[in-house]
Amino acid sequence: PSGVLTRISIAPAPVIDDGQIIAEYLGTLDRLGRGGTAVQAEILETTRAAYLVDPSTRNRLTYSFVLAVPGHAGTDSDGARRLLGEALATPETLLKSERALAELMVRELDARLTLTQENAALRSDTTTGERDRIASLNRRLQQETAEKERLRRELQEARAKLEAIAALEGGANERKP
Repeated sequence: PSGVLTRISIAPAPVIDDGQIIAEYLGTLDRLGRGGTAVQAEILETTRAAYLVDPSTRNRLTYSFVLAVPGHAGTDSDGARRLLGEALATPETLLKSERALAELMVRELDARLTLTQENAALRSDTTTGERDRIASLNRRLQQETAEKERLRRELQEARAKLEAIAALEGGANERKP
């Protein structure tokens, strides 16, 4: 009816504390880094399950951060990079601090992936260089073995000739009396 005001109660928008959210991410990563194999596996599985059940921004970031941390069985830099890329593709769903942490992690992952690729290339170059060096040494060994065999045959021939000469001279000396 007219003149009657109805009072509508509107809940205040929740206040989001960026610092608390970042502290939670970092707390999870700290537990992961300090935990033993069982703790690491539990954190990995818990964050993975949470992400699969509810792929919210928070769960996606938590899981991707866990995957990004090196030194545990579930480390997956490529998977972490992909999930972080998905999260950063929708910046409106991220808090400013989440975006900053995600971008920092992406830069760190990119640097690590680049180093991994450079390491593989260096190992490949070293392996190729080592193979070439070994092949060269094997050729040289074969040449020296062949040379040694040739010299051994020549020595046998020379000994045989010396023995023949000695036998001829010995026979000549026996006839001279």
